[in-house]
Amino acid sequence: MSNTELREANVAIVRRYIDAINAWDFDTKRALLAEDAVFEMPYAPEGFERRIVGRDEIIAFVETIPAIIDAENLHDVRLETLSSDPGEIVAEYKSDMVIKPHGVPYRNEYVSRFTVRDGRIARFAEYYDPIRLVIALGGSVSSAGPENGQKSVDDGVGGL
Repeated sequence: MSNTELREANVAIVRRYIDAINAWDFDTKRALLAEDAVFEMPYAPEGFERRIVGRDEIIAFVETIPAIIDAENLHDVRLETLSSDPGEIVAEYKSDMVIKPHGVPYRNEYVSRFTVRDGRIARFAEYYDPIRLVIALGGSVSSAGPENGQKSVDDGVGGL
């Protein structure tokens, strides 16, 4: 297989995985993940797992997501491979979700890096703004302000 064909095949695998996320298709996700796959969310808020190792453990985690959100609705997906390695895919996408049970909108933007080896996803690292997630889940984030010492990040922030 040429590098061009390998790139196209690996991008197709990642696109199928993202499509499976949108469809809640756990069987396809399971089929696309390597047995020892790693899923990382380095910027996940406190209380969320940041690293999950193993296909079965990843599937067990993602199977809990439909209880929390209505649908992932990942869109505006853009996939590129690294020029140095056709198995390294960078994905950019946006989400448009609704958090259950109160119907709170949650939108975010993501940059993810997938490693595909031997036709399976070996690593999936997802980077996103955790503040948007915390607020959508009903939390708040405060930071020290120059005037009063504390200012809530969600004060006056709309359309997240």
